[in-house]
Amino acid sequence: MKKRRWLAGCLAMGCLAAAMTGCGSSSAEGAADGDTYKIAVIAPLTGDAAQYGMTYQNTLDILTDKVNAEGGVNGKQVEVTYFDDKKDAKEALNIANKIVADGSYIGVVGSQTSSCSMAAAPVFQEEGIPMISPQASNPQFTEIGDYIFSMQLSSSYEAELTAKMIVENYGYKNIAVIYSNDDWGVGVNTQFTDSIGEYGGSISADETFIAGQTKDFTPLISKMKESAPEAVFVAALYSDAAQILQQMKNLDFEVPVFATNTLYKQEFLDLAGANAEGILMLNSFELENTDEEYVYLKDAYEEKTGNQVDTYVTQSYDAMNLLLKAIEATDGDRVKMRDWIADVKDYRGVSGTFSFNDVRVPIKDEYVFTITDGAYAQVPDLVIKQ
Repeated sequence: MKKRRWLAGCLAMGCLAAAMTGCGSSSAEGAADGDTYKIAVIAPLTGDAAQYGMTYQNTLDILTDKVNAEGGVNGKQVEVTYFDDKKDAKEALNIANKIVADGSYIGVVGSQTSSCSMAAAPVFQEEGIPMISPQASNPQFTEIGDYIFSMQLSSSYEAELTAKMIVENYGYKNIAVIYSNDDWGVGVNTQFTDSIGEYGGSISADETFIAGQTKDFTPLISKMKESAPEAVFVAALYSDAAQILQQMKNLDFEVPVFATNTLYKQEFLDLAGANAEGILMLNSFELENTDEEYVYLKDAYEEKTGNQVDTYVTQSYDAMNLLLKAIEATDGDRVKMRDWIADVKDYRGVSGTFSFNDVRVPIKDEYVFTITDGAYAQVPDLVIKQ
């Protein structure tokens, strides 16, 4: 089947003022008129986070092709437009205004970062267009309004569970932390350090770096090593984390390493190599999931990209699929779509089983993953609950 893809670039500067009132208008039903249901996807398709945006695009192409080949939704085809925000909040805001001004989109998936998602969300909230971010973890994101959802466990929730795991399940109480100095990293660090104290542990060193820019981590690592921690917690994207691990090895700093699930990507294994052995992280889906839809996605994604599925794959798939199921159930009425999604309970998605809480973020149990012989493996019989 010929694949239907619509790739659009970012809107140039010039619609900033419209963010205060929204651009254009459409009724809840109007966006569903015609022979298609139109979904907008906002993601970084170029720049230093392009690998994440392209993961979304590859995944959602798989889902869209599957749905359309099976007859679409309510007899209509699904049309997806990809917008490149370049991991820039201003670009994301411009795109949001462009989408609203178009007047034909019934839902939005995106963006990948909390900052871009939070820049765009007020526009969609005001217009009444359901928006689901696969990865935005800032707790303030969904507080923007009742049309705003996230597939990502909040960064504070995951950070707390990670602290609990380190102290209660692995018995380490003196922890050094290194984190990226951005909204996400600062939020993770704040919750993690608070939670370590609540579970009876302590922070021996608390070091930060500029994501994508810091290249020499040795001064930070030296401070952590001097603090004599029992373990290290790394809150970083995979490219920075790979460098941190290499430089830890260069300094003979060998302690157990725990990390955020941002390191659950094939690209991290490729970059970090043997330095990644034994790292532990939480993840919200089961690696050995045998559900039919998960197996389909896993096989299709590996065939398409050569990479294994990760949370960027599973959560973007579930984000789009929830929109499509909401469209099917409500015939594309955006108010009813919002309510349908908010009422989701015990939903068995490819990213795990979850329910949305009252602030429209999922509540899930977390599984413990490690890296053994250059591959991810799930630690058996270990589930971390709040």
